[in-house]
Amino acid sequence: MRKTQPAQGTNQEKESSVSAYYAESTDFMVKRAGDLLAYHYGLWGPDTTTDEEALLRAELTLVQGCDLRPGRHVLDAGCGVGGTAIMLAETYGVQVTGLTNCEPHIEVAEEQARRRGVSHLTEFQYGDFMDFPFPDASFDSVVNHNSFCYAPDKLAYLQGVHRVLKPGGRWQAVDILTQDAPMSETQETYRTNVEQGWLLPPVASWPDVATALEGAGFDQMECQDLSAEVLRSTEKIRKQWQLYTFLIPPSGWPSGAILESAEAAVNYSLGLQENVFTYNFLSARRPD
Repeated sequence: MRKTQPAQGTNQEKESSVSAYYAESTDFMVKRAGDLLAYHYGLWGPDTTTDEEALLRAELTLVQGCDLRPGRHVLDAGCGVGGTAIMLAETYGVQVTGLTNCEPHIEVAEEQARRRGVSHLTEFQYGDFMDFPFPDASFDSVVNHNSFCYAPDKLAYLQGVHRVLKPGGRWQAVDILTQDAPMSETQETYRTNVEQGWLLPPVASWPDVATALEGAGFDQMECQDLSAEVLRSTEKIRKQWQLYTFLIPPSGWPSGAILESAEAAVNYSLGLQENVFTYNFLSARRPD
């Protein structure tokens, strides 16, 4: 099993790099995210017909089994520009706190929540999810949508989640994992390109995560493989980018974080097909 170790450099340096990466991408994310403000992969089922339906299906999958209803309090850890938090408030009437390490996201999320009429149910804070600025037992659920992968120390992160969850509360995530198996040189290249392009620490496998969850004190651990449901979304992004780079000379390509993100998405799509990665729903409970 490949051990998950913190990326090179201090956690503070890594956090600063990721924050700058997303700050640079904010305008692009908002333009691409649509009405759902969802800069995520959509999940396609037998009755899914549009990209928006696929994105909504991904959001609903994230909170399946959480028993959300008015009076419940959810933490969206790594909330981005607020899409998931706003959708949960609209759909379930729950109170949602969004935490992001990218300060420009706060203004965008708050404005969108006001526009959608759920500012009374949402709150957005700037901070590091490796050091939750919340009292013990504050939340009924903690969710990560494509953000758990950024935790440099999975055990330490999940210990923090366990602390801020109420007894019986649930942690749930939709995110990428890597296969727990030896890889060829080509497979390792896909993995490395994804980690470098998205500024990720080494991508964890499910055995890594299960060990961390157990160490943090969780039970009822679950991992559901969603790879077949996400393939259409990953392939669409890969083909769009490859067509773009074929038609436009390099001088016209985006630069910086946007270019790195696009190239990582291409490598993730290829790596998903080559069994380097999986795409998963993860869930666990803090015991009563």
